[in-house]
Amino acid sequence: MEIPQPAVGDPMWAGKDAAKGRLVVMICGVGGPGGGYPGDSRVAYVPNGVPPVPQVSPAELARQAIDQMGLSAPDIRLAPPADSPHGATIGFPVWMWSARSEATTGPVTRTATAGTVSVTATAKLTGITWRMGDGAAKACAGPGTPFTEDRAGLASPDCGHVYLTKAPSGAFSITATGHWEISWTGGGTSDSEAMDLTSNAQLPVREIRTLNSRGGSHE
Repeated sequence: MEIPQPAVGDPMWAGKDAAKGRLVVMICGVGGPGGGYPGDSRVAYVPNGVPPVPQVSPAELARQAIDQMGLSAPDIRLAPPADSPHGATIGFPVWMWSARSEATTGPVTRTATAGTVSVTATAKLTGITWRMGDGAAKACAGPGTPFTEDRAGLASPDCGHVYLTKAPSGAFSITATGHWEISWTGGGTSDSEAMDLTSNAQLPVREIRTLNSRGGSHE
């Protein structure tokens, strides 16, 4: 990083010839939680005509860009909702989806820069794996379709489940794992990585029994 040059003879020059070079700040790494800010730095003497080494590697800048995204696990939505009076019913469809936002479903792009080097990273949600608590797992290709009242009794077109038994404890523990694909490019290089983020919820499941009386009534 270029800095204002001290006067000739200043101790910062450490005996180096100010006419034949310059002082720069070298950032040696990325520190802090998640790599969100520059780490250790030092002043270095660079001879004229010699470019300084990169302040931060492209991979470190990519990590900064990814950290800026604030990616989140799925924002679980269920129909019937977990806080409904009775929850789900055995034999009836359950809809699963994630509320949509940049952080939960993407895509999201961020850029990190140090000196003359910039790296741009883009994250895309490739799917959500739902584990329904009864041993079933459902891999959905996207965030799922939100339920609307006019679809009551119908199965979700892309992300649903039907319980066939009650939970021993009264409610099933559900997890939703969002699968992210992150690619980045800059500083003369590029790369990609995967990231999984998981959230959870509880869904009560009840059974409706029909009893026939002599008069043919049901309950």
